[in-house]
Amino acid sequence: MRSRSLRALSITAAVGVAASLGIAAVPAAAEEDPYKVLVVGKTLGFRHSHIDDTTNAVTLLGQQNGFTVDVWDPAQASVTLPSTPFTTTADLQKYATIIFASPVDGTNNMDPARPRLLNDSELAAFQGYIRSGGGFVGLHAATDAMHAVPWYSQLTGGGARFRNHPQQQTATMRVENPTHPSTTMLPAEWVRFDEWYNFTTNPREDVHVLITLDESTYNPGNGRMGADHPLAWCKNFEGGRSWYEGAGHTDASWTDPLFLSHILKGIEWTAGLVTGGGDCVTFREVGGILDGVANGGNASTVAAVRAGLDAAKVSADAKDHVAAAKTLRQTQETAGALGSTTLVEKIDDLVEWQRGMSGDATGPDIRITSPAVDSVQRGNIVITGTATDAGSGIDEVTVHVRKLKDNGKLDGFLTNIEVPVLNGVWSTSVPASQFPDGRYGVTVLGTDGVGNSVSAGGAHLKSFFIDTKRPALTVDAPASVVRGAAASVALSASDGSGLNRIAANLYDANNATMLKALGSTSGSSAIGSATWAGSYALPTNLAAGEYTVRVSVSDLSGWSTTLTKKVVVTG
Repeated sequence: MRSRSLRALSITAAVGVAASLGIAAVPAAAEEDPYKVLVVGKTLGFRHSHIDDTTNAVTLLGQQNGFTVDVWDPAQASVTLPSTPFTTTADLQKYATIIFASPVDGTNNMDPARPRLLNDSELAAFQGYIRSGGGFVGLHAATDAMHAVPWYSQLTGGGARFRNHPQQQTATMRVENPTHPSTTMLPAEWVRFDEWYNFTTNPREDVHVLITLDESTYNPGNGRMGADHPLAWCKNFEGGRSWYEGAGHTDASWTDPLFLSHILKGIEWTAGLVTGGGDCVTFREVGGILDGVANGGNASTVAAVRAGLDAAKVSADAKDHVAAAKTLRQTQETAGALGSTTLVEKIDDLVEWQRGMSGDATGPDIRITSPAVDSVQRGNIVITGTATDAGSGIDEVTVHVRKLKDNGKLDGFLTNIEVPVLNGVWSTSVPASQFPDGRYGVTVLGTDGVGNSVSAGGAHLKSFFIDTKRPALTVDAPASVVRGAAASVALSASDGSGLNRIAANLYDANNATMLKALGSTSGSSAIGSATWAGSYALPTNLAAGEYTVRVSVSDLSGWSTTLTKKVVVTG
C-alpha cells in the first residue's frame, strides 16, 4: 500500500545535527526498508510550543532510523508542504503512518459549524487511508481536535476527548503493558514533569491501555479521573493502527532520549515495522470478530468461545492475568472449530498480552528420565520424566517419539501424546511394535499456564533402539566337497537395530557335537552395523562323510537367528 523513500542522510550526519540542536540521538534501529511519515501540526486554535520541537525531533528520528518526514503545518513555513496532503486516500497511502502533533482546532465547544482541522473531503480521504491499513500516531493534544467528529474521537481514544488539565507538575506514569514495543524500554514507574490531561471519558473498554497516571502522585484538579486514569493507549481501528501518548506538552520532552525511544516505537508499531505485547488487541475487538463469524458457525461453539472470552476478561479486569491467559488458551482451541483464522490469531494476541501482563516469561523445567540412553526396546517403551514451573504451573506435557536419521538429526514427530503431570512427575508408554526397527529419540514439549513452552530431549539426551524382529541371515554352503579341496561358507546378515555377533561352527551329521569353530565376528567390527557379509573356510582335512554347518547371528537387543546347512565330503 505504501511507497517508501529515504533521504540520503547518514546516521552519523543525523547524530551530528541532533547534537547541534540539543536533541539527544536515539539509538538507530536495525536497517529496514525506507518509508515516509506525515507530521500534522496545523492548528486553528491554541498552538502548543512543542509542535516545532516535535517536528524537528521526529525528522531526526527518521534520519536515524530509516524514514523521511513530510510536514503539514503552515506555521512552519520552511518545512511545510505547500498545500493540504489530505486530498485523496491514494495520495495519503504514500505514508506508512500519519502523526498528529497537538493540532488543536478549537472545536471543543462541539459546534459542528466551526471550522475544523480537516474539512469533509479531507476527512473522507483520511478515513479511507485508515480503512486501507494506514497508521496513526496521536501526540498530546491530538485528542483536542475535531471534537464534533465521533469517528475521529474513536480513532484517537475510543471516544475519549481532552477535557482539561491542571497546572504542569511532576507525576508518576505507571506502565501497564510492559511488553508492547513502545513500552519495553520504560521503567515500571516513570516519574516525569509534564502537563497531565484529563479526558471526557475513560477509554479503557475501547483501547489497549499502555500507561496510566497515578493521581495520588499529583493534583489532577477538578477533572480527576480516579484510580484508573489511562494516559497512553493503542488500538486496531477499522483496518488501521492507532497509537496515542497523552504526555509531551513540555518542550523538554522532545530532547529526552527515553521519551523519544517510546515515541519511535509507537511510530514503528503503527507503520507495521514492529509487533509484540498482544499488538494492541482488546477484548471488544475480538468480540466483534466473533460476532462476524457467529452466523456461519456452530451455535454451541460460538457460545463456548463467547463464554471463554467473557471469563478471561473478568480475570484480566481482576488483574489475575495467569487465569486470563489459561482461559484464553483453552478458548483458542475451541475457536479453531469455527474456521476463522483471524479469530484464532486475535485470541492468540490476547494470550500474548495477558502472558506479558502476568510477569511470567519463563517456561517450565522439563526433564526426561527414561528410557535409558542407547537402550533396546522390544515391548512397551516406557518414557518418564519430570515437569515443574514456579510461575503459572504446568499446563500440559507432550511426548514425541522421533526417528533418528543417519546424520544424527531427529526427523518428524511420530507421536503426539499429551501426558498428565502428578506431583511434578509424568509418564507414558508406547508399543514398540508400532514403529519400524531402528534408532529413535524422545523430545518432550512442556507448556505452562500462560503459554510459555520449553522443549527437552533430543538424540544427545535420550536415544534408543527399537528392535522387534530377529536378524535376517542367509548361509550359502556347498552341498558337497571333494576331500582335500578348498571350500568356504558365505554368510550375510542384517538387522534394523544393529548386529552384535556372528559365529559359524562345524558339527557332526546329527548337529549334536561341535567339531570345529569355523569363525566368528564381534566387537567393533560388528556391533551397531546394520549389515554384515563375509565367509569362513571349511577344513580341507575332513574325512569323507556328512557334516552340519551351523551359523548363528545375534543383534544388539539379544534376538538371535540360527541356520544350518548340510555338507557332504566325498572321496
